Amino acid sequence: MLVLSDELSKLKNMCESKVKLYAKLGIYTINDLLWHIPRGYMDFTSPVKIKDAKIDELIAVRGKVIDKQWSQKRNLIIYTVLITDGEDELQVKIFNAKQMFHALAFGAEFIFWGKITRVFDAQIMQLRSFARVAPGLTMRPIYGMTAGLASWMIAVNVREVLTRITDLPGFVPPEMAIERGLLELKPAFATIHFPANRELLADARSRLMLEELIDFNLGILKLRAGRCRESLVCVQDCDLTAFYGAVGFKLTLAQERTIEEVVLNIKGGQIVSRLVQGDVGCGKTVVAAAIIYLLCKNGYQAAIMAPTEMLAAQHYNNLAGLFSRLGVTVALLSGGVAVGQKKKILERLAVGEIHCVVGTSALLAEAVEFARLGLVVTDEQHKFGVNQRKKLGEKGMEPHTLIMSATPIPRTLAMMLYGDLDISVINELPPGRLPVKSCFVDSSRRQQVYAFIKKELNKKHQVYIVCPLVEEDGDSDGELVDDDGLKKVVSQAEQLQSSIFKEFKIGFVHGRMRRTEKNKVMQDFKENRIHILVSTTVIEVGIDIPNATVILIENAERFGLAQLHQLRGRIGRSNLQSYCILLSDSRSELIQKRLAFVAAHPNGFEIAEFDLKTRGPGEFLGTRQHGAMRFKIADPYDLELLSLARNIAQKCF
Repeated sequence: MLVLSDELSKLKNMCESKVKLYAKLGIYTINDLLWHIPRGYMDFTSPVKIKDAKIDELIAVRGKVIDKQWSQKRNLIIYTVLITDGEDELQVKIFNAKQMFHALAFGAEFIFWGKITRVFDAQIMQLRSFARVAPGLTMRPIYGMTAGLASWMIAVNVREVLTRITDLPGFVPPEMAIERGLLELKPAFATIHFPANRELLADARSRLMLEELIDFNLGILKLRAGRCRESLVCVQDCDLTAFYGAVGFKLTLAQERTIEEVVLNIKGGQIVSRLVQGDVGCGKTVVAAAIIYLLCKNGYQAAIMAPTEMLAAQHYNNLAGLFSRLGVTVALLSGGVAVGQKKKILERLAVGEIHCVVGTSALLAEAVEFARLGLVVTDEQHKFGVNQRKKLGEKGMEPHTLIMSATPIPRTLAMMLYGDLDISVINELPPGRLPVKSCFVDSSRRQQVYAFIKKELNKKHQVYIVCPLVEEDGDSDGELVDDDGLKKVVSQAEQLQSSIFKEFKIGFVHGRMRRTEKNKVMQDFKENRIHILVSTTVIEVGIDIPNATVILIENAERFGLAQLHQLRGRIGRSNLQSYCILLSDSRSELIQKRLAFVAAHPNGFEIAEFDLKTRGPGEFLGTRQHGAMRFKIADPYDLELLSLARNIAQKCF
């Protein structure tokens, strides 16, 4: 039998190379594998008539094979299967999948699952998978994958776990589970991975969402338990006159108010734990700098932890000049720092010669020691887990904690998600910033978009083009293939460089590049040696290029609203007029409504409120990119379930 803490190596046929592939997905134990929730399902339980199939949506139709043909274009073999449901006909396209083509026998009835598109007057399905019509058809899971580890392989391992696992403990008391009609934990996991139908799937989802939210709230309660004690970090001198003089510009009233709120907390003698929320570009870093200066002035050290090396380096560059005028020593500590230099930084940090260190999660390493750590600042905290934040804090004598987030969350929701924190909101932008002009268009206006981009480039401005992160690894039997319409970073950059923008320099960056390559590209873009940067969402957080005035977001329907707003925040960071272009060919009325709302509203908190009202549970069957909390399955916008989870957690605590 298996237990949750067992490593994956205990599974049958689990070789070392496969364990390494799972590690790329952050899966190391049986518990991790069970919580690797499918990102979608192929639903063979309720096929629709061909005439009722919606364009540009993944859907199942039932039909009989009446014709089969194939053709070849260079290295691409296109198989075409004509099907009928007795009333209408539909062409089904299969690419380079000979085995699937031969399995579709003449005269036999199948359920075909894929996306239907319209080419001129004809409807065509791009086939993802199929099943012969038979009793007991179910929904098949689609997992997040990596090269060499297909969705069907993950499903085989999950089935083995469900067969060999002992009873699973849960947080929900048995009597409450019975009263509310909740599934037991093991059946809930079995159903979430292999649902027989959508009704059972909804039951399993509710049970696991509640379980995860309870676990989250228990973590919040543990943090809150340490909040009300007196602080061991004693601050005597709270005069910030020298800081305001060194900044060189006048802060907004919202920035000054937030600084005052933190200073009052510190004067009160209690441990400060505060979330500083503010829209992109509102100046949260200056607020953090003021508190860092205050602590360093009183003999303490500060640490700033950022989610990426690019953002950490940017914070360091922004703070180094300011702090040099104030006598505060600052250093950068990340994976990219040379070994010899890193050793010197660690030595100086341990004896207190470095007052402020900026870094990534490298700050959590055991080798990183502080003489008197008094303040921990985490930027874009939703990128870090509760335990990471706590681990950094344990390097000092219960230091004050300042958490910065540009992810807009409605205040009522923020108070529930961050129940262990006080909350400050910076709701003003620095003077001189022009609102970003945004629009939502489809591909029919692509050439106009490119012409507009050329105008901006001719003004010596720079441009971002953002493409969605695309899963390119498919199952061996063709269950998952890439969407032809989705733009890919490398191919998009090469195509634009060789055709539309020959006279300009185009670079690209994505998460799979080496650190040194990524940093080199970003530095070249910052110094205007690259004019157009084609990127995935690695530029979502904190990248500050004042000369960039246009961001074109391809396939905008693939991003959450908060994420779109974050991406838009990469521009409009100077007194130059900036433009955000959302491009999508989706025919979905809901998607069009949501994208139009983002285009029409520059305020992130208004977008967050709208997102809260228009998101639906069905969206969890697609790519989950909500841009706020990174739960496995839970929906933090479900306030009723979140409230129930808090009540149960308080009883368990």
